Amino acid sequence: MRSKLILLLSLLLLFSCAACVAQDPQEQPEGQETLLADGDSGGLEEEPAPAFDPVVPAGQAVDPQWFSDAAFVGDSVSVMLENYNTSTSVLGSPAFFCSVSLSQTNALSYETGNSRLPEYPKGSGQHPKVEDGIAAAGAKKVYLMLGMNCIAGGVDRASQDLVKLADRILEKSPQAQILVESVTPMTATSPRADDALNNTTIQAFNDKMKEICQEREWYYIDVAEAVSDEQGFLREDYSGDKAMGIHFNYNGAKAWADYLLTHVPEALK
Repeated sequence: MRSKLILLLSLLLLFSCAACVAQDPQEQPEGQETLLADGDSGGLEEEPAPAFDPVVPAGQAVDPQWFSDAAFVGDSVSVMLENYNTSTSVLGSPAFFCSVSLSQTNALSYETGNSRLPEYPKGSGQHPKVEDGIAAAGAKKVYLMLGMNCIAGGVDRASQDLVKLADRILEKSPQAQILVESVTPMTATSPRADDALNNTTIQAFNDKMKEICQEREWYYIDVAEAVSDEQGFLREDYSGDKAMGIHFNYNGAKAWADYLLTHVPEALK
């Protein structure tokens, strides 16, 4: 009788061990699965998104027609880029809102019809406010290069006025992307350079606008690096302007256009 009892206990113990082995090793105790689902990442923390870098790096050149829905806003420096593109179509068919002596400061104060405002449409004799012309053109990308005509009055005001102009453009064209082009430097022999307007002032303005672009998540196109010599002056062979040392010839305009073609934000391609 005693031996039968021992045999029975042994069989029960054997069956109990077999049941333990057969249990799914992946099965979680009740409650643990709920804990993980409620937000426990298992000890892995998500990496924060990288900070926005406004400076557009070099990349593969885009097709010129990428600029077909772009608008360029500039002063007499940019007029040469417009003239060069009219002759070559290297940038396709963007809209140009460029005129002699234009600045962000006077663009904010000029009323429609002022002859200093860019003509749009070309040949129409109409001079709308910059933001209205851009809206009428349906531009999706707006390149801004303004400052040469107003930074002598102070970098802070010039940068604030450019932001105001960009905001007016965005009010009328909320779908547009803002791309700020660096103001290009003066030649080493520029007769126009003085205590208020010089390459140091230009660089200070560019640095300020780069900071603002980072804050506002606008793009910054450093055109100056494409046209400067080793000392940071506008290359003499790129300037067709001995009287002021700030305007471009066709060689300089070509270098500028080539830079734009190869410095397009990846997110906009």
